[in-house]
Amino acid sequence: MSYEVVHVIDIAGVKQTDYALTTYYNESAPQMAVGSVQRLIRQNGVTNSKTFLGANFQLNAMWVSDTGNLWVVDDQGDVFTTAEVTFKQAPFNLLKFNSGSFDINWQVTEAFKGQLNGIWGTTDSDVWVTSFAGPALHWNGSDWTEYVLPQAPNAIDGSASDDVYIVGYHGNIHHFDGNGWQKVALPDNVKIDDAFTDVKVISSTLVYITGRSGCLLVGNARDGFKDLGSAQYSWYGVGAIQERIFLAGGEAGIFELVGSKFICLKDKGQPVGVFETPNAVNFIPAEQQPNPWFVRYEPSATREWIKVNT
Repeated sequence: MSYEVVHVIDIAGVKQTDYALTTYYNESAPQMAVGSVQRLIRQNGVTNSKTFLGANFQLNAMWVSDTGNLWVVDDQGDVFTTAEVTFKQAPFNLLKFNSGSFDINWQVTEAFKGQLNGIWGTTDSDVWVTSFAGPALHWNGSDWTEYVLPQAPNAIDGSASDDVYIVGYHGNIHHFDGNGWQKVALPDNVKIDDAFTDVKVISSTLVYITGRSGCLLVGNARDGFKDLGSAQYSWYGVGAIQERIFLAGGEAGIFELVGSKFICLKDKGQPVGVFETPNAVNFIPAEQQPNPWFVRYEPSATREWIKVNT
C-alpha cells in the first residue's frame, strides 16, 4: 500500500534537537495509517530530517522528559520510550517498529487495549497517558495504574505530579491533585457540552484552556476559571513562550493574547495545533500537502517566523 498523505501532528524538542511526529495514510484507507518520529537538525537555515522511530501503526502524541528521553504513544495502546525503564507487558503482538538510522534500544509496552492519544509527565517515573476510550493511565516507574475518566480527551498538561489537567469533549475538564481526579466546574456562560481542545498549565495558579466554541478559560481548579473568549473564533490549541500566550485559530490564523485582546499575527495556514520547543513555539497547519510542514516562531532568531519543511 502506498501512503498518499503525510501530516506532522506533534512537535517536541530538547536542547538543540527537535522531533516531528508524522502520520502517513492512504486517503482510500485512512484506518491503515502508519507513523514515525523524525529527528530534525537545522544547519545554515536548512532542516534535515532522519527517522528516529518508525511503526506500522499510527503514532499519536509524544513528550520529552526532564532527562531528554522521548515518550510516544500509538493507536494500539503501545507506549514507546528511550528511557531505561523495565516494562512488564510486551507490546501489541502485531506491532512492528524500528529506530531508522539510529542505534536506539526502544522500550515498548502495551499499556492499554485501544487508542492512546496523549502523554505528559514530570519524570521518567511519573508519566500520564490518555486513552480515547476514557481511562487515564499512570506510570510510576514500575507499574501502570488505570483511572476511570470520560471518553474523548483531547489534551493533557500539568505543572507538577499533583497538578495535572485533562480536557476533552462534552464539557469535560478534570484535575488531578495527587490523590485523585475531580471534574472542574465551568463558568456560567460556557456551554456544558463544549469541546475543549487544549490546555496549557503555566503554573499551579495560571492555566489556559481553549474551546471549539471560542471560549478561553483562564484560572485554576482550586480558585475557578473565567472565560476571556469570543464566539467569533474557534480555538484549536494554546502555547506559551517567554510569558506570551499564543493560540491556533484554524481558518482565522495565529493569534497572541495581549491583555484580554486577541491579536492576529498570521491570517494564513489554518493552524490547528500549538507545540513548544526550547526557545520557540510551533504551529501545525490543517493542510500540509504536497509535503509536511509547520510554522515556527522563535523570537530570539534572526528570522522570527519561518516555515519548516520536514
